Amino acid sequence: MPVKSEAEHALALADLSCPHLGDQGCMAYAERPLICRLFGTTPSLPCPNGNAPAVMIDHRTEHKIHRYFRETRHVLV
Repeated sequence: MPVKSEAEHALALADLSCPHLGDQGCMAYAERPLICRLFGTTPSLPCPNGNAPAVMIDHRTEHKIHRYFRETRHVLV
């Protein structure tokens, strides 16, 4: 992932945004973390643009995903 400064991370967190989001979209798309790859695929990680797959991830799998995030302290920024 492209290295971002502490100031860039702080600004993104204050705006509830991502420091890797640029004018043309995600600047780290090919290397994006798991949490980014899952956005819009579960009811609790809704796409901010209202997009969704034809079938959402089932609740059991979603529960495992969130447990993994808690255990690894996986966050957006």
